[in-house]
Amino acid sequence: MLIDDNKEILNIIKKRCYITTSIYDDEITSLINSCILDCIEAGVDKKVFSKKGDNYDDLILNCITNYVKAYRGNDRSNTNQYMEMYESIRNKLTLLKNYNTGDSNEL
Repeated sequence: MLIDDNKEILNIIKKRCYITTSIYDDEITSLINSCILDCIEAGVDKKVFSKKGDNYDDLILNCITNYVKAYRGNDRSNTNQYMEMYESIRNKLTLLKNYNTGDSNEL
């Protein structure tokens, strides 16, 4: 699930990154999509990026938030730290039964 028209996840990630302006919306949307594609290519099931009931999975939101903060966040001094946190969460997701694909992911 790429978020072309899904403003809800965009707004959630912007809020988590303390971004209040819409000037970066296209860039942030691109980063979210890039994160999702990277996770899928690593073996995370694409289904986990969809809403479960009324909410998105917190682990997925944390993963995306760290990716966006690494590339666009307000605190540029911690870019490497955010990328390491993203990679750690992404790698954990590939190992967790409820999040990985078992090699059945198709883009």
